[in-house]
Amino acid sequence: MSWLRLWRKEPRQKPIDLIVMRLADMYLVHPQQDNSRVCSQCGEAVGIYPSGQAILARHPDTVITCSVCAGPMDPSTALAPGALEEPFQSQRREDR
Repeated sequence: MSWLRLWRKEPRQKPIDLIVMRLADMYLVHPQQDNSRVCSQCGEAVGIYPSGQAILARHPDTVITCSVCAGPMDPSTALAPGALEEPFQSQRREDR
């Protein structure tokens, strides 16, 4: 599941921070998940569900951050559109 952290700053908006899970921490994986990206802060491999991939396609300057590096969520954090349905479309990881 992907989370978005939005910052609003005048006159320019900062990039979107896409908060995703580390691949090693994922118990469920989505059939169309992207495992080719890494966290911008720690370099750990992350899994990006389709909702997060859609954000990356629309906003190429998005910063990918794993949930460990992102820390506690603040009030401006929101789910990416479509993220609520994705856990039901996911499967348990084979290697767990």
